[in-house]
Amino acid sequence: MAEEERTGRLGRLFAALVNVGDEDGGEASPEGAGPAGQDAEKDPAGGNTTVLDLEGLSRSLASSPDPMALLAGLVVDVRARVGATGAPELPGEAPKLPPSPLEVHLATRLVEAGLLEADVELPGVRVVRPRTSGLFYLRIEEERVSYLAKLRVLQVESALNSVLLASRALASPDDAPLDAIVRAEQRVTRSVAGQAREVAARLEGPVRGEWDVRYALAYGIEAFRLPHRLTARFRVNARAGIAAFELDLVPPEAWPRSAFVDGLGVVPATEQMRRRAAGTYNARLAALVAGYALAAAPELGEVWVAGVIDTARDHACLYSARISREALEAFDLGGSFDPVALLCSCGAAISPDETGGLAPVRQGFSLDDETLCPRERYDAPELSEATLAGELGDALGCWRVSDLGIDEGARRRHVADELARHLTDSTEKNVQAILAAAREDGHPDVIEAARRCVSGLIDGELEDDALAIGESFVEGGDLQRGCARARDALLSHDLEAAGKYATDALLPIDGLGSFDGSDGLVWRGFGSYADRALYNRLVAAPGERCALVPAAYLEAHTIAAASALARGRAEEALEHARRAAEVAPLSSQASLNLAQCLEATGDPEAAGRELCRLLSLAHDPESIGLGYLGMAQLQWQGGHVLTAQACYQRATRHLGAPALVARLAMAALIGQVGVSAGGELSPEQADSLLEAAGIPLAPTETVSAAFLEATRAATDAGIFRVARDLLRKLCMISRDDVYFGMLRSVEDEPDR
Repeated sequence: MAEEERTGRLGRLFAALVNVGDEDGGEASPEGAGPAGQDAEKDPAGGNTTVLDLEGLSRSLASSPDPMALLAGLVVDVRARVGATGAPELPGEAPKLPPSPLEVHLATRLVEAGLLEADVELPGVRVVRPRTSGLFYLRIEEERVSYLAKLRVLQVESALNSVLLASRALASPDDAPLDAIVRAEQRVTRSVAGQAREVAARLEGPVRGEWDVRYALAYGIEAFRLPHRLTARFRVNARAGIAAFELDLVPPEAWPRSAFVDGLGVVPATEQMRRRAAGTYNARLAALVAGYALAAAPELGEVWVAGVIDTARDHACLYSARISREALEAFDLGGSFDPVALLCSCGAAISPDETGGLAPVRQGFSLDDETLCPRERYDAPELSEATLAGELGDALGCWRVSDLGIDEGARRRHVADELARHLTDSTEKNVQAILAAAREDGHPDVIEAARRCVSGLIDGELEDDALAIGESFVEGGDLQRGCARARDALLSHDLEAAGKYATDALLPIDGLGSFDGSDGLVWRGFGSYADRALYNRLVAAPGERCALVPAAYLEAHTIAAASALARGRAEEALEHARRAAEVAPLSSQASLNLAQCLEATGDPEAAGRELCRLLSLAHDPESIGLGYLGMAQLQWQGGHVLTAQACYQRATRHLGAPALVARLAMAALIGQVGVSAGGELSPEQADSLLEAAGIPLAPTETVSAAFLEATRAATDAGIFRVARDLLRKLCMISRDDVYFGMLRSVEDEPDR
């Protein structure tokens, strides 16, 4: 009973003293540690202590294979030194100094985070310090972890960051007593919204358009300096002037278990204190992201914010608000303000409970709302009649959106999707529906597909099945069917049949020169929208008109080349491979196949030139890595061992699973070269060797610049099929956290 009265008294006193709740919480100090602010008379070491080197700790954690074990060792060490006198324990030993209050406090927070608990196995983590925030980030290395394990990792991360931020808020952190450290922590949590304008001021240049706004928001999420990790999902519709965030909030059970209260010092935090503190902090996050978004992006007039908590059992929304620029201007985010009152003034759905925490409410919007994610963003570029003007056209290398297309069958696919809604199990009705759809569209390609399907239905070769009819409508031509047979034969290792089916399918087309082109018209095939955008920018001749070949045309030539080469017919393989590379100049696979065929016909110099061409245009890790692997083999065979080693090293920087093969080959090279090479080459040495050999350093500056400009333009133009593909590959190359945040902000294609 006495314990309950004491806890209740502290809770009531805390609520009365801090009004809306300081962001604090945490358990008592580690076992054996008294208050670090004790009088010097009671300090047996006379005030001499060790100091907490946070930067040194950061380096140790970053290089440690088991950071959690290292932190556990830190806690054990701090506990062992509490009460040390500063004198050697044994003759000849170095003096044993007690830990500083900051060290004791870090150990306390780590214990509170459950670091030493055995009830759950913590996953493997890697510790990094992102350049944008400079905070600790514990990256979980395992794909699947339990909720409790993830929560423990986040609590350990919060312990590190809370101490880091508190130390920066103190004039002399190494000498600060415990009371001052905990108060600094609470000041940091109370002032998180005040950094909104300061972070926005770091952005370079004006923020205009969809790309700039998304970049600014993704940058802010990475750059905020917060004691608890901010996980945020967002959407943008810059034209409508709206951005929306869904924030993962800090659950009260993850809040520290000790707090500073005026007149009492550092005390254990009650459950009520922790709920109140977490609720107030979580409300401040809404003010932070809304304030930052409106400060960073003048085009925005309103920010939607929802705060949610996902546990192992359920999902809850704790507030949902639509914050206008005008409403936010009434509050000074850099001063003292009530974040719950701010949200209430905006008409937010928010329900503070009797403890000062936040009760679940109904979320007032979804990140998939059409206001945020207009459906037309994912309209097929191939069918678009829109034009591109000025900088957008320059960046994408074309003046019509349709010139970004890659799907030769897009029109047939669109008609087939619409047609599927009208198909039945009646042959007569299906024939009527197909002919009606063809008449309505009127395109020769669609009319030919309709005739093919109608003939198949009447002859009984095609079933009255919506999926079968749709597949035949889109991919049922002679070329596609012949290529499918060749593919099946190749998978069955029947090389003779694969080659025959492929060449038979190609004969009517290549025999008539159907895709030869003339009068400025060229026929090309592309594997991605990124390939098409770069082709437009860097490869296409001025004024050329580009028509699309069926994907089966390129595949048939590729199968024919592979089959011929495997059967020792190198010249025949070369002919097919050359045609494939001509039709698909941005295809790394076509280029690699051509280089292999050139080498097989005894022309390694031409093979090297083709690989250089590949590397000069390569823009994704796989293409770059495979290009360098192929070049390494040529250089090795030519006796240029150091250049080969440089190629292998570049390959390992970009490849995933194949990197092991590259590393083994590189190890063999290093062993062959011996002392003269000095082991592995430095990046500078490798690059110098490649430049001297005339081998491009992929991705080249030209490709990188064009790629970034095209990605930005496609985003601003609202061509999201193109933009998403470009942005995904930009992330793969750059590994930039801000770009990854932008990619996550791009919604999935809507159901149609």
